[in-house]
Amino acid sequence: MMVDSQQFDVRLQVRALIADRHTAEARELYLTLARYSHSRVRRHSRSRYPDLLSAADEEEMVGEVLYQLMSGALAQFRGDSVGELLAFARCVCDRVVWRTARKKRRERDALDGEAGEHVRAWSGYIASPEQAVRIVPDTPLSEKDQGYLLDLLGAGSRSEYARQAGVSRAAVTQRVQRIRARIHALSERDQEATEAWLRASADRLALTAG
Repeated sequence: MMVDSQQFDVRLQVRALIADRHTAEARELYLTLARYSHSRVRRHSRSRYPDLLSAADEEEMVGEVLYQLMSGALAQFRGDSVGELLAFARCVCDRVVWRTARKKRRERDALDGEAGEHVRAWSGYIASPEQAVRIVPDTPLSEKDQGYLLDLLGAGSRSEYARQAGVSRAAVTQRVQRIRARIHALSERDQEATEAWLRASADRLALTAG
């Protein structure tokens, strides 16, 4: 009786991968996960968020998925087959794509006003260690403008912020347009610093969202 090549103790392979991915078997399993993660992230992001996530975002997300898998997520795997392992990886891929899309929407709504209401149905969040120690860059925006944008990011949308603040959405839009004008008047370097500050602020808010 022939034994199917996929009928092996996947858990042992996973443990070997976590311990040392440079062995022949571990390297093959790592490449299988890497290829699957790349395919899943690309397919999921392009089907669900084609106007939001770029090819560069996809590469960053694949790196984040592999980092999460290798830095602790795989230790939680309890399946017995390659199919179950890939299904486990799929959950990590989909969560990373969703988190990235949510962050992009927050940024876009704060400065461009294109996003609308955000989906908040997901609960649970896996934070990666580097996010906890990320240094928030400086921005030349005034403290008043910074505070306004942070409040807007925290609300999740202009409509929600308007409701919370008891003002009209048009008033919120006008305020954001004035802040955008001040950002556009900055030097290119200061504009980049402000964009980096906004991204870091969105990441920080995502860590506490739930």
